[in-house]
Amino acid sequence: MKRLPHLLASASVLLAVSLDAGAGKVDLTVHGSITPAAACDVSTGSAALELGEINRAMLNEDPSKYTDLEEQRVLTTVTCPSARRFAFVVTEARGGDAANPRVFDMHDTVGEAKPGSLFLLFDTQSTKIDGEQGYATGSSNGVGDLGQETWGPSTSSRENLPITNGRYAVGFVRSAESTDAPVAMETLSVKLLVRPRIKPVNELDLSREIALSSDLGLEIRYF
Repeated sequence: MKRLPHLLASASVLLAVSLDAGAGKVDLTVHGSITPAAACDVSTGSAALELGEINRAMLNEDPSKYTDLEEQRVLTTVTCPSARRFAFVVTEARGGDAANPRVFDMHDTVGEAKPGSLFLLFDTQSTKIDGEQGYATGSSNGVGDLGQETWGPSTSSRENLPITNGRYAVGFVRSAESTDAPVAMETLSVKLLVRPRIKPVNELDLSREIALSSDLGLEIRYF
């Protein structure tokens, strides 16, 4: 049986009765609505991550090699009015490369070039579900019907979960290496690890300043 989303339903019934003598008919009109439970609040602090100015001296001395910048940590919190089950789908606004699903491109704001990229992970050690240790888990087949999806295994206590660009959903469970579906919760706290990487110097146009931009969407999906 297909699992339906958790919804609160209310309905009102209006009866319109034909009183014509001899009419063997009653008209029944039904009106109703289905209202989802109250949404959860999601916060990532200032919602902007500044990498600052990156000068030539900070790039790899070997012009054929990438430059990995310092890892950034973004505290992500979810607060729900009552326990709800959900998962995240993370995407970059301009889409992704199916051949490289873990890459989130950074774009040149005045051109079509992609001077750098981001790699995202959820930090296991920082994960708290309702104040207790939690673990990230990923969907196995995609981001469609999450209620019918298979999940996991979730991260171990020493691993972080890489995030894909729109391909898989990420939820949270209470046990390491679990194949359970994401659990319902009222609060979630987890650090999003952002690892920036700049392309090799010989692939960059350094005749001008390059402004980098990447628009990431952290979408919450209930099921």
